[in-house]
Amino acid sequence: MAGLPAKPYTDANYLQADKNVQGFNNALQWAYENGYRMVIVPTGSYAICYPRTIMVTQSNMTFDFGGSTLKVIYDSTRKSPFDTRTGVTDFYNFPGRDSSGNDGVSIKLQSVTDSHIRNLILIGDKADRSFTNSAEAAIEWTYGIQIVRGSSYCSVRNCTISSYMGDGISLDSTGFFDYAEFALGLTVNDINRATGAVIPATGKTLVSQLLTIPTTGYSSFLVAGAGYSRQTAITNKEVDVAYYAADNTYLGYYSNKKIYTPISIPPEARKFRFLFNNETNTAKNMQMTLKFGLTPHHNTIEYNEVYNLHRGGITLGGNYNIVQHNSIHDGTGVLDRKPIFPDPTRYGINQEDSYGDNCVVRNNLFYNLFHGALIGCWTIEIHNNHFYNLSSIGINLYSLHMANVRENYLYRCQTGIGLMDAHLPHAHVNIEDNTIAYASNAGLGGTGYDVYFYGNTLIDTNSFAMADDDTIICRGNHFVWTDQFSGIPTVTANRVEQCSFEGWNAQREFTLKAYEASDSVFTNLNVRIETRNGAKTAENVLFRSSAFTRCILNNHQLSTRQRQVQINGSKLTDTVVKLGNINTPEESPLTTLNECDLYANTITYMFQGEFNTGVGRIEVNRCRIIIANSTFAYLLTNVFNVASTIIFSIKRSTLTYTGTGRLNLQYYNPTNKRAVRLFATSRNILRNINPPAPEAGIVIEYDPDIEGLAPPTDGVWFKGDIYGNAAPSAGGNVGWVCVSPGPASDIPWRASAARIRGDRVFASGRVYEAMNSGTSGTSSPAWPIGSGSTVSDGTVTWQEVGPLAYFRAYGTIF
Repeated sequence: MAGLPAKPYTDANYLQADKNVQGFNNALQWAYENGYRMVIVPTGSYAICYPRTIMVTQSNMTFDFGGSTLKVIYDSTRKSPFDTRTGVTDFYNFPGRDSSGNDGVSIKLQSVTDSHIRNLILIGDKADRSFTNSAEAAIEWTYGIQIVRGSSYCSVRNCTISSYMGDGISLDSTGFFDYAEFALGLTVNDINRATGAVIPATGKTLVSQLLTIPTTGYSSFLVAGAGYSRQTAITNKEVDVAYYAADNTYLGYYSNKKIYTPISIPPEARKFRFLFNNETNTAKNMQMTLKFGLTPHHNTIEYNEVYNLHRGGITLGGNYNIVQHNSIHDGTGVLDRKPIFPDPTRYGINQEDSYGDNCVVRNNLFYNLFHGALIGCWTIEIHNNHFYNLSSIGINLYSLHMANVRENYLYRCQTGIGLMDAHLPHAHVNIEDNTIAYASNAGLGGTGYDVYFYGNTLIDTNSFAMADDDTIICRGNHFVWTDQFSGIPTVTANRVEQCSFEGWNAQREFTLKAYEASDSVFTNLNVRIETRNGAKTAENVLFRSSAFTRCILNNHQLSTRQRQVQINGSKLTDTVVKLGNINTPEESPLTTLNECDLYANTITYMFQGEFNTGVGRIEVNRCRIIIANSTFAYLLTNVFNVASTIIFSIKRSTLTYTGTGRLNLQYYNPTNKRAVRLFATSRNILRNINPPAPEAGIVIEYDPDIEGLAPPTDGVWFKGDIYGNAAPSAGGNVGWVCVSPGPASDIPWRASAARIRGDRVFASGRVYEAMNSGTSGTSSPAWPIGSGSTVSDGTVTWQEVGPLAYFRAYGTIF
């Protein structure tokens, strides 16, 4: 009967609503028995109630509601006449497991093929619930439409579903017949593929006892997990199956059948055995459930609106099912101002606890939700969905074997794409061509996956991190930070390839934690160069074949270990290479540029030191420096003027001024030259540039790594190594040859001397390195000679690093 009653509902209202449900069921059955394959409901509004369900149990049937409204009538504080419990007052728990009954489901498509729901407006019980008892918010046992028990090739289309405590639409993972908790009776054996006989094992194989097929009439089954453990405990996630007739006649054998894959059953088969490869434990619980008749498969949920959610919108289970072109929105309690579900697993689409393989989620719209899509199990495709304004994760990938996440748009989600830990072998996810805009972080923190993160655009993302694995590459992605963004974002990935990083308008400071970045572009950024483990470990960073425009490349140490940055074969335009150390005297940062092109169009200097302690080194080797700015002042400047804190070396490079006339170049800023311990210039070519006169005590015009005015005083040398004379003259020597290998040092041990970690001294013909900062004692210790041995000296501990290298002059110049 059409028409919706008003609250408070009477028993008569419930009885009429129940009759309406029975009427729909009777109409379906009558139509089917009389040869009709479509039922069209007269347009109107109809009350329905729990616990009775509209059951579509007829295959090849379309149930078209013609735009009619079905509304669940419900009262949280008044007992339904169908609630058979006595002596209770928690009426809000009816129906469902907390009322010792089944869940409340309005419509079910059960064990059918090619049946369809069309053009329905369905309103659930949340609309009538009062939530006067706070415990009512935890209810999640009511559902709009369920597709269950192996239903296939069915659909729900053009429906508007709202206000259910569980899900508006649910595809579960039940088969026609589920078989679990059976004894496998495993033995260490094998099966003869030709005869089906059990034979002794020659490898790691277990064979089950002969099992009876528990039900007939099904042409296939699949292996799924038990309970909420979706993966089973099978090591290879595969089984072999041998079939036998009722009289034990061998019928045939299937090998390597993956879990969730249909396994055909020969018509004559009445018994079977499992064979498990790569297994040895006969007591192992494989955690299997057999789904005879398969789980729901090849069903389609499309062109629906599911909204005003409590816990969720759509449950996705089964195999080869498609959810597409749906609008799923508003699960925040704002629409009806009712309490939200207390658990954080609130979602638009959920596959967290479902079994399934090769499902597809595409072209859907999600907004005003907590999570967007919680997806898992075996394989999944998530394509071209739009996620807007989600309080938590847009797409969260649970345990699975493979996922393709492509061309999705995620806008203002707290987390863009999340990864839980993988529990399946060789799991991998392909995340390609997505846009993640204004997300606090991009996720990807799970372990156990090979992650291919390619071709994505991230706008104003605060934190992006990939797993600590050199095989996982951040490739071809575009990172943008606009003027709207506040803070210092971080990108963490061991390897970065073919990516671009860009700050709009004002130069953006950002932290890059990577060990290698190649073929990438950096624009308008202050790049804080760091590594994952820099706080505890001295690590190296390599930039290769990359381009930097209007950037600062900042190798800066503050309470971190030594970091060496190498920039090879790259182009730097109006970019400053910066090196610094704040309050970390024991560590010495190093930045090296090899075969790079450096352009100064607007900047007035190229290199900058920022040291209040310690010492750092910048090396420029075989580079081309092109200066167009007529106001370019000097190569090196310093933020502070702390004495002897930076060493600068430029060698075998070309410096060219392209402006009018000649440029009078200064090597360093004279106002803070006290910070320059050494400025080495060697074998460079200057074009249209007037160099400064070298300043004694600061500038040397040779390469101290390979030559000097005396034998070397640092480094490790081997017998026969040659160190050149930087000032050869007639009667002098060509250089010095190492005649006794070892580390070099010209600093003898001294009493009561302040030392920092890494300092080296020589004593008794050997070299020792300070393992900590401190002050040496008042008298020389008993120096050990064993390799790597240590000795305490005042508050310093010294470690032996080798015999002192000795040199002899060679090659008299005539």
